[in-house]
Amino acid sequence: MESIIVRGIELPPKIKGVTVIDGEGDYNVYINTLLSPEAQKRAQKHELTHIIKDHFYNYDPVIINEKEANAG
Repeated sequence: MESIIVRGIELPPKIKGVTVIDGEGDYNVYINTLLSPEAQKRAQKHELTHIIKDHFYNYDPVIINEKEANAG
């Protein structure tokens, strides 16, 4: 289906956000609610960049995908 669902949840302090693809093919984006509102926006942008750039389906090293997502 490939929908994007964004949720705020409390995550461990070092984790800003994470995206998980479920069995339906939807992207579930979880943003850490312990972050400031501005940091939450940055984390959401970062996670959405991973989706837009198709990082879940490429074979590039994680460090390359992270640098690209950080650049926005």
